Amino acid sequence: MGRTERVLVTGGAGYIGSWVTRFLLEAGYEVVVLDRLLFGGKSLEGVLGHPRFQFVHGDVRDEKALAAAIDGADRVVHLAALVGEAACKKNPDESRAVNVTGTRNVATAAIESGVKQLVFFSTASSYGVQDISVLADETSQLNPVSLYAESKIESEGILAKTFDGQKSYYSVFRPSTVHGPSARMRFDLIVNHLTRDAYLDHKVEIFGGSLWRPLIWVGDAARCVVSALQANADAVRNQAFNLGNHGGNFRKIQVAEILREKLIPDLQIVQQHDDPDLRSYRVDFSKIEKVMGFKVVKPIEAAMADIIQMLELKVVDDPYDHKYRND
Repeated sequence: MGRTERVLVTGGAGYIGSWVTRFLLEAGYEVVVLDRLLFGGKSLEGVLGHPRFQFVHGDVRDEKALAAAIDGADRVVHLAALVGEAACKKNPDESRAVNVTGTRNVATAAIESGVKQLVFFSTASSYGVQDISVLADETSQLNPVSLYAESKIESEGILAKTFDGQKSYYSVFRPSTVHGPSARMRFDLIVNHLTRDAYLDHKVEIFGGSLWRPLIWVGDAARCVVSALQANADAVRNQAFNLGNHGGNFRKIQVAEILREKLIPDLQIVQQHDDPDLRSYRVDFSKIEKVMGFKVVKPIEAAMADIIQMLELKVVDDPYDHKYRND
């Protein structure tokens, strides 16, 4: 039996990262998390002290902290970023520094330290506004309508250039919009905030209900990381994959209708037709299923039920608190 592989997870205390950290530990990896704890470190309380876990408090823009964290790593999972349209619009300079320069730093450090693989989470929102009669696959023209998506696309380009001709390789995933409970909870994601409002107020407002979004349970997005690390290198080398499943493409109004049909029968749905966020895209996920054999395991209504249970049990103190948002 070979040596236990060490994986560096940048942003491992975040909404997706805290799930990734736990799945990697469960899969038997040594895990080093590099995170500046912008939203606090409560998400790490359950893993501190684990014999295969190490934490480095730092920023991907800090090359010294990055060098300390990546030392001895076999693979890197790069999640650290300012995430979401609102957060990036609020802090454009910092967003570019963290999301773009940070990615360049991580890619360069990965090559210099000789890691086998870098897994990078981009975003499906890079597809922006698409012809919704056609599913957007990995070869579709990207059409970003936000600084966040632009920063992720630029980062993908940095990886392609940095890893060109190298023994090390990268794997890019463009995840659907995530949802469900997390150790670093967010209620500024469409499924999460609609489920919260439906449960607490029995009323939801839908803006731009006809617009399309691909959606995925956060745990499934995190599970994909383990699959990527264990995949045949030739299959995922320097490749981009849409992350989700075909059945996860929903119109925004459908999210509310599922809540009413499955969980909150007396839910009042109020449609507001204007939405400043014009993104509308349906995504093709056949590549990740064909190449990696990856399929999601939790349907949207089950993740909604998890959120409702979280609220029923008062696991979160105040779901409207700004600490549960990224902006």
